[in-house]
Parts: sequence; structure tokens; C-alpha cells
Amino acid sequence: MKRNTKGIMTLAVLAVFGFSTLAFAGWGDGYGHMMGPGMMGPGWQQGSGYYGNLSADEIAKLEQQRAEFFRATENTRQQLYEKNLALQSELAKENPDTAKASKLQGEISKLQSDLDQKRLEYDIQARKSAPNYNRGYRGGYGSMMGYGPRGGGYCGW
Repeated sequence: MKRNTKGIMTLAVLAVFGFSTLAFAGWGDGYGHMMGPGMMGPGWQQGSGYYGNLSADEIAKLEQQRAEFFRATENTRQQLYEKNLALQSELAKENPDTAKASKLQGEISKLQSDLDQKRLEYDIQARKSAPNYNRGYRGGYGSMMGYGPRGGGYCGW
């Protein structure tokens, strides 16, 4: 009996060390790491950066348009953030006010719609500046590498 207990304990210790070795080695990196091969997001090409095969002039023009887009949408994004916090605050109450929550959601939807329209205009303008900009897959992550709604924010980045 003592021999069996000693053998079971030895196997348990070896199993713990074996699993911890696999964990420290990065085996089974689950969702959330997002930086492995092929996980850089749409438009990213190995060795060429986000803009792929665009010329320096096209890249400079796109960067300028992107900065203008952020400046133009700063107020909308700030309002959207504030309304979202207010809605979350209202919903966190023990007895949330349904009318207030519905009103906030309507305002959030309107702001999001406005921002989506501005992003569409930006995408069209960017495509005119650089015809090969953002070609290919345009999934739920948006044009940058991020999480959340279209990349972790309310502006599609």
C-alpha cells in the first residue's frame, strides 16, 4: 500500500511539472494574444508594414487624411464615450430608469450612425488617394489591430 501511494504521488508531481512546462512554453496560447503569424489584421503584410505596397506619397497623404478624420470626429467620439458611460451607469442601478436608458440608447445610436457615415466618407476619400489602400478582407476588426467594436473604439480603428 505504501508503495502505491509513493508511486501515485510521484506521478502527480511529474504531471504538475509537465503541465507547467507546457504553460510556460506558450503551448496553447489562447484567444487574446493576437500577435502570431497571420494575426496582424487586415492589410498588414509581413515586412512591409500596414500600408503594404503603397508609395511614400500615398502613405503620407493617407496619414494626413487619417489625422484630419480623427480631429473631425473627436467631439463625436467623446460624446459617444460619455453617453455610453451614462447608459452603463444607469443600467448598473438597482432600479434603472427605462425611459432614461432608452433615451441614452437612442442618442448613442444616432452618434454611432453619424460616426459610421464619417468613416465611410473617410474610406472613400482614402481609396481615391491610394487605390490599393485597404484592399481585401475587411472583417470585424476594422483597419487596425484591435478588439471590441471594429477595433476597440467607436471610430472603426
